[in-house]
Amino acid sequence: MEAETLGESGDTRSTTFDVGGALREIATTPRLTGSEGAAEVGARIKARFEATGYDVEEREFTFSPLLGRFGITAAGALYLVAVFTAAMFLYTNHPFGALALLLILLAVVGLCALFARAAIDSLPFGRQQGVNLFAKRAGSSPRYIIMAHRDSKSQPLPLAFRGPAIVLAVIVWVALVAASLVHAARPLAGTVILALGALGVIAGVILIFCWVDNNSPGALDNASGVAAALGIAAREHAAGDVAFLITDAEELGLAGARAAAPSLPAVFGVINLDGIDDDGAFYVLERFGLIRKTGLAPHLAVALLQEADARGEDISRRDLPFGIVVDHIPIVKAGIPALTVMRGSMKSLRRVHRPGDDLDHLRGDGVSKAIDLVCGALDRLRTQTRELQR
Repeated sequence: MEAETLGESGDTRSTTFDVGGALREIATTPRLTGSEGAAEVGARIKARFEATGYDVEEREFTFSPLLGRFGITAAGALYLVAVFTAAMFLYTNHPFGALALLLILLAVVGLCALFARAAIDSLPFGRQQGVNLFAKRAGSSPRYIIMAHRDSKSQPLPLAFRGPAIVLAVIVWVALVAASLVHAARPLAGTVILALGALGVIAGVILIFCWVDNNSPGALDNASGVAAALGIAAREHAAGDVAFLITDAEELGLAGARAAAPSLPAVFGVINLDGIDDDGAFYVLERFGLIRKTGLAPHLAVALLQEADARGEDISRRDLPFGIVVDHIPIVKAGIPALTVMRGSMKSLRRVHRPGDDLDHLRGDGVSKAIDLVCGALDRLRTQTRELQR
């Protein structure tokens, strides 16, 4: 499956890698954390790392999946009821009742968001066990970690709907608050109030249909990222300065990455691979949150951008889109430089978290390019380190 070849630059670490075979081993079955499919795929990934010469440590953790599976649905239902009721208060000339209800909604949702992490980690109801895989060469001291999540999930609506629905929900909430204040001094037209209420209902309904199930084989999200990590492991197996973290339960509130972050070794950076499609541009995603927090990893971003430019690959550095969370976030919060690499387009988002995210829609061309991109970036980082040490 893997054969040593001589790279264009004379790099004997270059290898051919059976991307299609790796994808078929991972994206053959839905693998929501705790399912039979998750256990089977985890064993295959571990075996592949071991066959390449890595020691693989299974790091178990427990968490409550309830918020990860139904949190957005519950928030959507609460939002729908509150916004619809507030609109009716306004329509019947009770602006202060509408304002009070909207502020209560903000307080409840804000408190839930604030304690979401603690709830996932600590709720005693329906707790499950997840397993992260940490692979490195025996006796090595890794300087870099390549990361990807192995679990998959399905939702009734594609991921492309969730971000816009959250943005619409926020806009409608702000508009209704402003309308409540204005209406107290000068009544607004009933059609305006009803239009805002209708938009709020639409946003709430979309969010309600975001519960998590186990009906997607997750080829793009994220067999592609794991396959790329395996390919990088094959290419870098003799280097000894790269370790690999394959997380579980990313789709259930980033539980695996949050469990892994405190015990990671001190490294120069973590590159998370999440969603590598055949077509579209590469994206280096670093900053996240409403108040954009840096990923502390400009050196990683620059190396990736330079390598992509040298290879003629279309790439851009962007903030993480609103409403999307990925595994590098807990790593950054633990004080370790990290970012995420993706590849794709809006078409990619339309099949993520859907039964159609299968190998009929993913050839693996982007995975091969991601392997070359990351390995080239690692070589650039090594060169920079040697130059600084002179």
